[in-house]
Amino acid sequence: MQPRSGIQNSLIASSTDNKPTPTWLLIRGLCRQQLHWEDFPVKLAQRLNCQVFCGDIAGTGTAWEQFTPTSITDITLQFRQAFRQQNPDISYPIHLLGISMGGMIATEWATLYPNEIDAMVFINTSFKKFSPIYQRLKPSKLTTIIRILCSASLRQEQLILNMTSHTQHSHFHSHQALAQRWSEYAEQQPVSRQNALRQLYAASRFSPPSAAPIEHILLLASTHDQLVDVRCSTAIATQWHCPIHYHPTAGHDLPLDDSQWICDKIWHWLTYPTPNRHSIAI
Repeated sequence: MQPRSGIQNSLIASSTDNKPTPTWLLIRGLCRQQLHWEDFPVKLAQRLNCQVFCGDIAGTGTAWEQFTPTSITDITLQFRQAFRQQNPDISYPIHLLGISMGGMIATEWATLYPNEIDAMVFINTSFKKFSPIYQRLKPSKLTTIIRILCSASLRQEQLILNMTSHTQHSHFHSHQALAQRWSEYAEQQPVSRQNALRQLYAASRFSPPSAAPIEHILLLASTHDQLVDVRCSTAIATQWHCPIHYHPTAGHDLPLDDSQWICDKIWHWLTYPTPNRHSIAI
């Protein structure tokens, strides 16, 4: 059984030396929960030889019965408190990885408590201050989002997969099986329409600091993201002078489309630090 805080037990890779095992906390995006990471946490733990924690913000996953706060600040404070209560023995600073709205939560945590965060990775994140609304949410997907809100769980997940994955839809049987599994998550731990709107409202209003809250930040972006324009990640990297890598084929849910690519990019970033620069991944 998962703790009611929404923070699950960690996945721990075996250590080959006496160095402290790094801790990573993964944060999902809008209306998603920790189970939507699929096997990515296991792959990350193995590739980085670290312990990986996953959590749910209020209103999602194991915390689905709670009300989602209407600001990223309050979402972050609640999420951080839950993590610390459930994991009192964690050594700080830790590492954060956030996808989409998860990057906003990671940013706010690092802004409020910079000494607690050593490094952060953002995946397909956007910020109000750096990008216009029509890039943060592509207008062509508004109709799809309305259909998602008005559909039954299986159809919702099919639409979400079509919108956020650029590879799963090419494999019909795996796509259908994944949509079915995700619809079961939605039925067991549903995100209410009210909480979905609260999260959307919070994300739309969030304004990050003009300068990066900590030194070590990596951005990963998908060139075929149908939901958020890839220029949003570029804008963050430019404003904060952070390294960025672009995946040439993946969609918005990059961990789903190519989790190994993410693990490899993070490993290389941590192992071979280089001056901040943009780079194209192939």
